[in-house]
Amino acid sequence: MPVSRIITGEYGSDLGPGAHCRVTRMALQDGLDIVRWQSKFEQPIELPLQDDSDCIHFSFTNLLKGKAACSFRDGRRQRRYVIDEGAGCISYGRRRDGLYHQHGEIDNITVMIRPEVLSQWELKLDPLLNKALACDHCFLDGHRSGEMSATAHLLCKAMDPSPDVPMGQPRSGLWLYGQSVTLVSLFLEARRNVECTCRVSHIDRQRLLRARERLLADLGKAPSLSELARESGMSQPKLTRGFRQLFFNSVYGVFQQARMIQARSRLLNGEESVMRIASDLGYANASHFATAFRKQFGINPSILKHGGRNKLSI
Repeated sequence: MPVSRIITGEYGSDLGPGAHCRVTRMALQDGLDIVRWQSKFEQPIELPLQDDSDCIHFSFTNLLKGKAACSFRDGRRQRRYVIDEGAGCISYGRRRDGLYHQHGEIDNITVMIRPEVLSQWELKLDPLLNKALACDHCFLDGHRSGEMSATAHLLCKAMDPSPDVPMGQPRSGLWLYGQSVTLVSLFLEARRNVECTCRVSHIDRQRLLRARERLLADLGKAPSLSELARESGMSQPKLTRGFRQLFFNSVYGVFQQARMIQARSRLLNGEESVMRIASDLGYANASHFATAFRKQFGINPSILKHGGRNKLSI
């Protein structure tokens, strides 16, 4: 299925029964588009894809209830990349074929930009990203920050076509253009001082993915580094170095971001107290939880709980 069909919503009922998808696209200029993908699949699906967009995709997942991944052929192997909530990826590939896997619900925002337009912005690209974009199989994942999450959330709200969601005054094209540039620049900031993921072997990549799964199995208590290294079959230095190479963060940083994202999701539901959520996530002191949450999202958890999504947008 070509990407050009997906972003224009021309796939009709190709996705089968029980599938609910909505694609919202805004063209800001020639070679620059914003695309919001919202979908829910009651049964696991696997979609063959072909990237015919000739664009670099700066993609951020705001919401994920379930599992999602994509895979591309790397030599003789099919390399699989897990999609995480509250994280973004940079992908680029001319006429590249791959697979998209999803089971559950997802809400994703993507800035699609042609390389020549990106070069006009005169943004500073790190050498590893420059090298990756020169290939036809670029997929760099694990980009995270509180500011990136907030910017992606604002773009999603501005693109929500639902009549029962209060929008206020529609955002101008200039505002959308500015936020798109901001999101791309935050991706590039998140890439500062990252190491090359190509140095991670296929075997070590699988070990690190299993280690992350073990790390996030219980967000109320993180396993020790020695325990995590022993279970993954890696030394502690190799484990910590591998996390920074593959996930662009420390072991504890990955753990901390995951539990703050879960905290935000539970607060938005509005059915639990701040203290209950803090306790479930391993905080004995509510003020320490509030400090960590504010550092991640720039807002106090109590304000988010009582104000809901509109407060987060502000």
